[in-house]
Amino acid sequence: MSSIARRTFLKKSSYAGLVSMIAGFTFPEYLAAMDREIDPLPKDENNLICSVIKEIYVPLTQPRRAPITTMSYIGRGLRREEFRSFMQSSDWNEAVMKRTSDDNGHTWSEWVEEPKQAQTKGEFTQSGGAFQTGSVTSDPLSGQLVKPVFHRIFKGSPQIALKEIWKGNRLFWDHGFYQLSGDDGKTWGVPHQLKYEEGPDFDASDWGKEDFLWTNEMYIGNSIVLKNGSLLICATVPVPYRDEEDEKNPSIFPNNYREGCVAGAICFIGRWNPQNMDYDWKKSKPVFLPRHLSTRGLTELDISELTNGNLLLIMRGSNAGLDIAKSPGRKWFSVSHDGGFSWDNVTDMKYDDGEQFFSSATISKTIRSSKTGKLYWVGNINNIPPKGNSPRYPLQIVEIDEQGPSFIKKSITVIDDRDPTHDSEFLQLSNFSLLEDRETKNLEIYLTRLGENGGAEDTWTANSYKYTLVLK
Repeated sequence: MSSIARRTFLKKSSYAGLVSMIAGFTFPEYLAAMDREIDPLPKDENNLICSVIKEIYVPLTQPRRAPITTMSYIGRGLRREEFRSFMQSSDWNEAVMKRTSDDNGHTWSEWVEEPKQAQTKGEFTQSGGAFQTGSVTSDPLSGQLVKPVFHRIFKGSPQIALKEIWKGNRLFWDHGFYQLSGDDGKTWGVPHQLKYEEGPDFDASDWGKEDFLWTNEMYIGNSIVLKNGSLLICATVPVPYRDEEDEKNPSIFPNNYREGCVAGAICFIGRWNPQNMDYDWKKSKPVFLPRHLSTRGLTELDISELTNGNLLLIMRGSNAGLDIAKSPGRKWFSVSHDGGFSWDNVTDMKYDDGEQFFSSATISKTIRSSKTGKLYWVGNINNIPPKGNSPRYPLQIVEIDEQGPSFIKKSITVIDDRDPTHDSEFLQLSNFSLLEDRETKNLEIYLTRLGENGGAEDTWTANSYKYTLVLK
């Protein structure tokens, strides 16, 4: 850590208690971690993947009410959908609005209110569900667009439930669905539930049925169509695992989905059935990590197909509550050689020279460029050993060596980082939308820099930014 950066950090020691609360360090431990700072970034500008253009996309207009932008293509052409909302508490958005563009964002429709994500029935609230925003996969074999659907049921106040979970009190339940569109996204069919065990379907007339809530729980990931015509959707699910010694370690949501289980990963493999006008599904063997490597299991899954036909599944783990020297924060992955039915043991992603790196418990995404043909990963590689979710910076893009698979170290390019003269220690460069502009072939990232102006309630005093990545 440079002397200038240390002086800046020490001048802001009034933040120490909040840093400790968010990151899970005591203040001396955090300073000790910063003394172990490493610099994994290349110095040769010629190796950088892209140039980066950063601009404020939606400025903050009200303190502690952060604008959130989600951008995606719908269909096979230039039609875009933009969702805009506001965040004032963790994992909860308000006032969701939507607009569309048929010419790739050159002109837009008027903003319209999207049906509330928070619909209530008695003491229960439904978040997500049918017609929500989300990534869409085009299946040329079936002619369908496929949208994975996240579905969460809260008992009581969602804001309270999202806090109570950290005390081990479960007041919400997650399930996964998918929707189909045969008219290029103009309309969508009814949601179909994905299941890995026996259990009832969702009952729209009774949201709180116990046998539904506690079966087929999952946190749904992304979807892809393989070259062989299969449709894959990945998801986090409870996986049976008992080990007396390992159970001495903390078990944090979603690892506590179910007693005697950890949160592992599974894939649903679908083949189009033209008679039923739907997919026939099979499920893969699950993969998981023990608690001493990830106290929160495997979440926020991202699946991609490699040029050699193998499948790559990159996953978020967490070392929250563990000794960071013995259980460092990593990004985890597994490879399938048979179209997603079976998977190699989970291990940590490394650089192409075999070196390990640090990565906090944050979301990451892969994207294949139609301009270069290469597969890229976007996420957080940290300069200090992370503790759980923190720190959530820098944000980088790196080319994937698909034969490894591994990250090509010399290609690491910083998209954004914390500026200690302007940004607080609570900055979050995570939770972003990623897409490729279908005209320019540039990559676009939409991200709200939560925490740029402070922690606690000031976390939500932040602007929404757009990053344009011009690939070389």
